[in-house]
Amino acid sequence: MPSKYVDYRNYDKEARDMIKSLTDTELYRLYEIVVDQQKQRVSETRSKELVAVQRAIEKAPSIEMTRLRSISNGYKSEMARAANGGDIIRNNNPKKKKA
Repeated sequence: MPSKYVDYRNYDKEARDMIKSLTDTELYRLYEIVVDQQKQRVSETRSKELVAVQRAIEKAPSIEMTRLRSISNGYKSEMARAANGGDIIRNNNPKKKKA
């Protein structure tokens, strides 16, 4: 009879210990990485780790929930969502007057 792996890890405690020494800027950057990683296909253990880190960052006392929400939801306005790199280049190079 094959033995099943039993996971006794405390993911929340590990995540709290990991983010304890990080600055606010580093926490926001880590949150962006976690959100991006959750969109990809990951193993069950990795998923538990990512969720624990996300919860730990959300519970941090100096973190703004509105900023975290904007990181996870992306840009809100249609103009910002539909913009691409060429828009910036075209707007920064106005047409020159003909002599």
